[in-house]
Amino acid sequence: MDANLEMAMATALGVVIEHPEQAGTVFAAVRIEDFDQQYRVVAEAIHGLRLAKTEINTLAVIDEMTRRGTVGRIGGPAEVHRIAGFGFGSADYSVQIIARTARLRRLDITALRMHQNAEMPDADPLTVARLGLEELQGVIDGIEAEGDISTPTLGEFLAGDDDEPDWVIPGLIERGDRLILTGSEGLGKSVLFRQLAVGAAAGVHPFTHRTITPQRVLYVDVENGVGQLRRALRALSIVAGKAANDGMFLECVPSGLDLTRPEDEAWLVSRVAALQPAMLVIGPIYRLHAKNPNDEEPARTVTRVLDRCRAAANCALILEAHAGHAMSGDGHRGVRPAGTSLWLRWPEFGYGLRAAEEYTPQDRVVDLIPWRGDRSQRDWPKRLRSGGSWPWAADDVWTPPSIDTRYERTAS
Repeated sequence: MDANLEMAMATALGVVIEHPEQAGTVFAAVRIEDFDQQYRVVAEAIHGLRLAKTEINTLAVIDEMTRRGTVGRIGGPAEVHRIAGFGFGSADYSVQIIARTARLRRLDITALRMHQNAEMPDADPLTVARLGLEELQGVIDGIEAEGDISTPTLGEFLAGDDDEPDWVIPGLIERGDRLILTGSEGLGKSVLFRQLAVGAAAGVHPFTHRTITPQRVLYVDVENGVGQLRRALRALSIVAGKAANDGMFLECVPSGLDLTRPEDEAWLVSRVAALQPAMLVIGPIYRLHAKNPNDEEPARTVTRVLDRCRAAANCALILEAHAGHAMSGDGHRGVRPAGTSLWLRWPEFGYGLRAAEEYTPQDRVVDLIPWRGDRSQRDWPKRLRSGGSWPWAADDVWTPPSIDTRYERTAS
């Protein structure tokens, strides 16, 4: 190795070891693969410490290399101490030498490969030129993409601590989840939809009715008028108490939204960004665009806008949809959402209400049917029963209803 290049590599890594605050500047200019021989394994160890957000110093680098089994490949801990001894002054000039050498080396390899390809008996000038051009463009792209890239290896990725779920509703919904809730008309889907929103805002689990942490909720109704929605929510708000009144925000747009139009997209995204809800509750789907519901392209636009809202607040997203009219294999009406199959693939969770065998208007019992495989294990109940102070309860915690029957009139 050229003496100047070797000193540049030692200096760059020594500066990072002795002055970790300069690590971002160094690794923004040179990649780990730009280092040679023993300097590469030292750079890999430093990269691992940075990903783990661990203190960087000589002993930490030696410990990390020992854990990786690479310290012996450089002759032992003494080599790390030697490199650290170069950690004085600035690494600016050193990283320029390393980066320039690495790029010139890649250009040299490209030229050699082009020469070899051109010497082949069946060489095609156009093919050789195109292959060479692609490799040369790669060098240019590498220069233009300078920046501090910290993509972990599998081992480094798995070494991190598992984050605890950021629950909106414990065991059911965490921030970032997407849920579509479907059901036939008149079964109480809309009531359940509202119960999820009001319960989360009030700090009440929607199925067990136990106390949870209250959440900020944005509820966007694109189907019902103001009067209808006010009547439907009044009884729930009485049960939920003042917490829901303060934590739940309402937008009523009975004319519907067309999220394929820039102005409607901006209207929704701006409200989510400003209010920063933990959960966005919106629907039904068929009122979110004005095009053919069976076409996938407008649905893709709607999902893009909804995902943009989700990213703007890191919120959970609950979407109401109508079930299709097709019959399932067991002879019952299906619970999958009507319209394009995109709605089957997009959410993390999809559940539908279907009347249980013993369902009667006086004793409303519904099955909560999953119509897509959950991407994470959750505690959704299999059956819901109406009655009690809240409209719906999980069947295994159900208690006989009191004289309060006001929900029977609004369970639509």
